[in-house]
Amino acid sequence: MYRILVCDDNREFLKLMVLLLEKYAGAYDAAVIGCEGGHDLLAYCWNNKLDLIYMDIVVGRENGMSLAKAIKAMNPRALIVYISAYDDYYVDMVQAEPFRFISKDASDIPKLERQIADTLDAAMKRINGRETWSYVFDRKKYHIELGKIKYFYSIARTIHIAGDLGEAPDYYYGRLDELETELKRIDGNFVRISKRYIINMKYIRFMGKSKVEIEHKVLAVTAKYQEKFVEKCAEYWSLNT
Repeated sequence: MYRILVCDDNREFLKLMVLLLEKYAGAYDAAVIGCEGGHDLLAYCWNNKLDLIYMDIVVGRENGMSLAKAIKAMNPRALIVYISAYDDYYVDMVQAEPFRFISKDASDIPKLERQIADTLDAAMKRINGRETWSYVFDRKKYHIELGKIKYFYSIARTIHIAGDLGEAPDYYYGRLDELETELKRIDGNFVRISKRYIINMKYIRFMGKSKVEIEHKVLAVTAKYQEKFVEKCAEYWSLNT
């Protein structure tokens, strides 16, 4: 069973969030827990594994972003959805690795419910490795599960895709820099190893500082990307072993 925690110091809004989440959580075999303060939140996180957390950006006198960093230290895999009535916080929240952001507006319950349903569905896809990525080829949009992609590589103005794509085309027109930015936002399993390649770490068979093997294909890790590559792989394996 998955655990979803909601933290908000506004008791009535907390009850509303729990009620709306419970409406959808059953479909994902998930339990919903509510916490009114940062102390209770950290105490629960210390003793329990969490999958998804909805939390106010300001919890009483406590800074939600500082709480988020402490939560990530205890539950590195936990996804965090920030709740705030103030959009100005968004830039700062990016630094605290948010999964999603929803607006705090109890006056528009249908909108709040839609945001909850959307973030919950996206979170469960991420947790279960079924998150999708889309691209356009010949004016048609294709959706591929990121977990089925082994690596991307660029040739001139095209990006080629290696993996289980079904009947979807294995390349499209684009820039690898833009793809790298997009992947950082939606999936932490991908890492860039050179000017031309971005790989999915789950498919690594062997790695060294300057090379990596995926499905019997040996790829070079160039000097510019070696340090970040080693850090990302160490983080990935610490969470998956």
